Amino acid sequence: MEPIVSEPVRGTIGDGSALKLPGLDAMRRAVSGRAPWFPINHLFGLESTEVGLGTSTFAMPVTPWLEDAFGIIWGGIYGIVADAPIATALYTGLPPGKLVSTSELSINYLRPPTPDSGRLVGRARSVYLGRTVGVSEATIEDARGRTMAHATTRCVIQEFPFDPDAELTERESPITDPPDPYLREVPDGLKIDPSVWEGKQRLEVQRSFGQGYPGPIGNLTGLRFAHVKPGGVELTLPASPWFSAGGPAMYGGLLAWACDNALVGAVWTTLDASAVAPSLDLQVRFLRPAILDGSTLDISAEVIHTGRSLRVAQAKVNNAEGKTVAIASGSSLVIEGGMDRLAAGGRIDEIVNEGLQ
Repeated sequence: MEPIVSEPVRGTIGDGSALKLPGLDAMRRAVSGRAPWFPINHLFGLESTEVGLGTSTFAMPVTPWLEDAFGIIWGGIYGIVADAPIATALYTGLPPGKLVSTSELSINYLRPPTPDSGRLVGRARSVYLGRTVGVSEATIEDARGRTMAHATTRCVIQEFPFDPDAELTERESPITDPPDPYLREVPDGLKIDPSVWEGKQRLEVQRSFGQGYPGPIGNLTGLRFAHVKPGGVELTLPASPWFSAGGPAMYGGLLAWACDNALVGAVWTTLDASAVAPSLDLQVRFLRPAILDGSTLDISAEVIHTGRSLRVAQAKVNNAEGKTVAIASGSSLVIEGGMDRLAAGGRIDEIVNEGLQ
């Protein structure tokens, strides 16, 4: 089954008309529904909902497309929700002709997302805005108002040429046939009965996936396993224009999500048959833009610390030319017996919350 991101892209890429506006005015157009949507908005349903000077809020529905083959939604999804508001909170303080790009993103996971989360809301505020660098932070909540994660970022402020007489681009009419990916029904056959894990080492199960990444999220994004070994994995991700937030490079939150999947995948190769290991945190440093030229990104991750209850892994993302575009690290909590409870119908959030107590 071809991934959805292999379809013709939807949304606006490369439109610089809003550069004529101060950042706050540009974001007010987005909240009002006048500014065009970018491909990443059409893919996940991520949208700007509130804005003020130094503040920005985005929301994203929690759909079945975010689940893996076992119905688990991994914490890297928080990167997709966090990156937009923490960047645009800084953007609201900028004059015309300037933009921000994420250079570092750190997230602490407090609760795991689940299908019952409803929607995820990222609320960000500017902490410091200088001439060339800005710092902001965000909290991520679910539909019940519970704090799910906390994120911080450092962004670089860049100047771009703009046409002061350009006509502002308006949002395009929605395409309904077919609807945007996040609004579609998930095809049958993408889920796996959790009993497949029963009595098997995690390495054995991951190798059984072959050249694939099972579940709706793999079908949505095209993320794939390329190689699995004890203590490490290699994944591939298409540099699809669907991952654009308006520019020619990959949206940083999407790249952070991919790094989290590699880090978790590496940790899970070290687990025995009964354990689970949810992520506790994620740190990503973006070294150069990942240009969305249709090539493939290679993501490799290895476990660097194997403790009884804590595992730490590092990851590296290379582009098709072999140049590193990002490096990441993350830690995971080992919960013995967690998979037995999942196979028996337990909830990942309850298992994790008990493990943290």
